[in-house]
Amino acid sequence: MLSFFFKQYKKIIIKYKKYKLQKNNQKVSRAFFSCGINLQVFGKIYIYGNKRIKIGNNCKINESVYLNGRSGITIGDDVTLSPFCKIISTGYDINLWINTGEKKHIENAPIYIHSKCWIGAGAIILPGVSITGEYVVVGAGAVVTHDITEDRVLVAGNPARIIKKL
Repeated sequence: MLSFFFKQYKKIIIKYKKYKLQKNNQKVSRAFFSCGINLQVFGKIYIYGNKRIKIGNNCKINESVYLNGRSGITIGDDVTLSPFCKIISTGYDINLWINTGEKKHIENAPIYIHSKCWIGAGAIILPGVSITGEYVVVGAGAVVTHDITEDRVLVAGNPARIIKKL
């Protein structure tokens, strides 16, 4: 059941119980720009820039996932986001901050995650990353800074690199 749904500092926190999801799928899917069928959310998730997030069919979002969709996030079908992973599509302009001390967001780096990917617990996907391969597994705690174009690979580490082919 969707126990509460509110905006605070442009964030949406969604809580619900899994067994009530089928009944409230329309309420959960309204939190995103577009959402496919059979979205499963386990626990509460944190969303920023929700109107630029597109989610495909049969996706699973686990507890305490942080989605910063200010510059856009597209998630394909059959994607699993494990607990505490972060998908961050925006950041600060470092040069402007060094020169003037002003923190100004850069909003030109959308994130794309292709179908049938699994993002491990605590993994971080940074702005501008495209995971275009199918059956890509991002290991727990990995920091993905570059595009992943190969199919059936395991990437891990900081920065993430291909560990092995599956």
